[in-house]
Amino acid sequence: MLNNNYSQILRNLFFNIAYQTGTSKLFRWILSKNNDLVILTFHRVSDDIDQMWPPMPISSFRSLMEKLVQEFRIIDINDLTRLPANSGSPYMVVTFDDGYSDFVENAVPILLDLGIPACHSVCPSLIDRRRPPWTQILSVCLNSFEQKYLKLPDGTNFKISEPVNEKMFLALCDRLYAVDDEVRSLWVDNLAETLKVTFDLYSMMTWDDIRSCIRNGFSIGSHSYSHRNLSKVMELELLDTEISFSRQRILDETGVAPSVFSFPSGLYSDNSLKVVKKSGYSIALLCDEMPANISMINNSNELLCLPRINIGRTNWKEEVFRSSAFHYRINRITNRN
Repeated sequence: MLNNNYSQILRNLFFNIAYQTGTSKLFRWILSKNNDLVILTFHRVSDDIDQMWPPMPISSFRSLMEKLVQEFRIIDINDLTRLPANSGSPYMVVTFDDGYSDFVENAVPILLDLGIPACHSVCPSLIDRRRPPWTQILSVCLNSFEQKYLKLPDGTNFKISEPVNEKMFLALCDRLYAVDDEVRSLWVDNLAETLKVTFDLYSMMTWDDIRSCIRNGFSIGSHSYSHRNLSKVMELELLDTEISFSRQRILDETGVAPSVFSFPSGLYSDNSLKVVKKSGYSIALLCDEMPANISMINNSNELLCLPRINIGRTNWKEEVFRSSAFHYRINRITNRN
């Protein structure tokens, strides 16, 4: 734990100094030179404490947005196909996933105050049930789990570390991703019921909230019907439910058919892409942690499959660098042979 804390202190120090020296301007210049577009994705904006999935604090979100709106041209995602080449500040799109209610409570007032458009992709099943994704439910359950081993759906035992840590939690999620979605969902729900956990800190938006977002100028996309791993869904009927029915459900509730489909965890297959295109979406969002290219977007008559950069750390000055594709550029340099 001390090593982790020391490492984080050094990390924060590095990015604080780099921010003060204006180093991030170099990466924004590279974005403009390459005619690149950055699409950011957020999940939660809240001051709640969560060890496994820490949300971005409200003050950090405001500071980051105030900085980005000065240095990027932040546009509505539905304007992507009408972009001229970069001249000056690079383009940026802001997106959210999952449908947490803290978007309405904490993010929307800041976005409206700064005049920043955003697209929030939701899962109709999670909105209907008012339950967060299974990974969030599992995280809450582990905070209340007091035994040494957790019996998994396949009958094997998984050792729970004390205290619960991110490495162990991600290993557990990997084991559960291999389980059938229906079986895993039932298992997680039963675990939550057995432990009598509540999800007060992880409430989802209501359909009224979503309609209010649309009235305020925000776009709503689909994040699948129930947050499944679509790369492993082979049945076309189930893909149709997760993709086509999700779009219809949002249309029925809001009167607006979403043009954007955001793949849960960025995972997809050739079949799922075909269903997304057939269902009437024009943009598919992935999680490749890299910028997109405007020339590619303008020259495409097909479904736009666009990468995004995940944002959400508590140190907003580091996120200024991630927003400028800093990590992507550094990885490319360090991985060259």
